Formats: sequence, structure tokens, C-alpha cells
Amino acid sequence: MSSSQPHLSYGEIQALLAESAYDPAIVQKLEAYVRAQVSAVASTLVASETPDVQYSFDANRTLVKLYHFFPHLEGELGMTITALAAFLALLQFPETDFMALCCLIPERVQSTEPCATLVRCAELLESCQFSEFWPEFRKLGIPEYGAREGETVVSDDRKLLSNAVNGTSASNKIRSNMIQMLAKTYRSAPLSHVLAALDLKDVDSLKAFGTKVMLMLDSAEVGNEENEVPVVEKVEGDVVTFAANPDNSKRNRSGFKEGANYCDISSMMAKFALHGQ
Repeated sequence: MSSSQPHLSYGEIQALLAESAYDPAIVQKLEAYVRAQVSAVASTLVASETPDVQYSFDANRTLVKLYHFFPHLEGELGMTITALAAFLALLQFPETDFMALCCLIPERVQSTEPCATLVRCAELLESCQFSEFWPEFRKLGIPEYGAREGETVVSDDRKLLSNAVNGTSASNKIRSNMIQMLAKTYRSAPLSHVLAALDLKDVDSLKAFGTKVMLMLDSAEVGNEENEVPVVEKVEGDVVTFAANPDNSKRNRSGFKEGANYCDISSMMAKFALHGQ
């Protein structure tokens, strides 16, 4: 089945799930929507330009459930589409979408490429081995990677996955989530470690990327009128300084005041002592 098959809009998919979530007749419609989501990631268009195609964990999970309930609907084609759904879930890291979806994916599918590499990628992200993640992730950009013995033709769905991995949207989404995690963990970090974790070549690339990724701040805790600031505050020499936030900075305890001093307590105790005599 071609990945260019017409698909329902996001609103239509939500209505379909509300009416017929466990009807096997909707499998092809859900498959087409999974492809549409991955195509949107592979596209150079920004999300606001493709409002009819939004990430839907509920739709993707429902499809995997239907494969589980009706195994005859899956086959070789369904295994690759399951990998597409897993890829979309991986992009939501550090959300737990991938883990939740994998609970529904049979071991035989998880151990088969390209799903097996996606599982390894997820494990590396969960353990914060960011620099080790990128070489594994790039393997998915090779359409022939993980081809089964005797398989000579690469499916359209496998090509679609490679196109999405090789595009900038997927990498930048994961990179954006990574740098926000680093900023919430460290006030500063060695430049070489940050570049390796984000798979960036040099300091100029980091500065350009860091100014585009915004970190949400609590103005009451940080003392900043702005709710968003660039995640990278500055790069000086071999050190990257991230924006100060409640997670990477010492708590401001100035709001806590002493309720009573020593003289007040001693005076009070003296009065009680006199009253008891």
C-alpha cells in the first residue's frame, strides 16, 4: 500500500476513535494516519502549516492494539507500520509514550528491524547516553539497514522512516528535548560534552541552536519577568552556561523569616516558669 494514500484529518481520526476504537475495519485508516504523521515529520513544513496532521498517541496505540487483537491484520506490512508508530513515540522523549506503546508490541516485533534499533535508541535516551544515541539513530536513515535475508526491495514505509530520520525535524525535536534536560540538570557543563550529547559540530552551531530553544521559567521562583528565555545563557571558552532555573539553581530562601529569636523564647519560658511557681 502506498504511503501517499489519502488520510483522515486529525479531527476525523479523533471522531473515529470515539465511535469505533475496537473495530478492525478502521485499521487501514489508522495505518494511513500513521504514515501521514511520519510524512509530516519528514516534510520541511512547520507544524502550523499541516494542521490536519497532528501527533496522536491514542490513534497509534489503538492501531497497535488492533494488531494485537487481530494478528492476521498485521503481517510484514504491519510490523513496519508498528515501527513508524514507535518512531513517532520516540520523538516525544522524555514523555513516556514509547514505553507505553512498547508494552503492546510483541517481542517478536521489538526484536525485528527497524523496531529493534528504535528500542535501543529509547534505552539510550532513558539512560541519558545522548552521545551514544546518535550513531544508532542514524542507522535508521539507511533504508536497507536491517533488511531480512533475501529481501531485495525496500518497502515504501521503510523509505518513509529513513526520510523522516534524515530530515531536520526529527533530529531537532530530539535535540531540543535533550538540551532542555541538560539545562534542568546543570547550571554549566563542559562544551565538549554538550556538543557530543547534541551531535553538534562546533560552538557556532550550539549558539545558533541554543537561541532557538526556549526554556519555560516560573517568574515567581526565578525572579524574571519573562516566562521564556533561551536555554543557553552563554558560551565562554570551554564552558556552556545554561539559563538559570529552579532545577539547576539553589533555592532562594529569602522568603523564610525567623518566627522568634532567642530572647523572645527565653522570656516566654521565664514567664511560664514564674506562672508555675
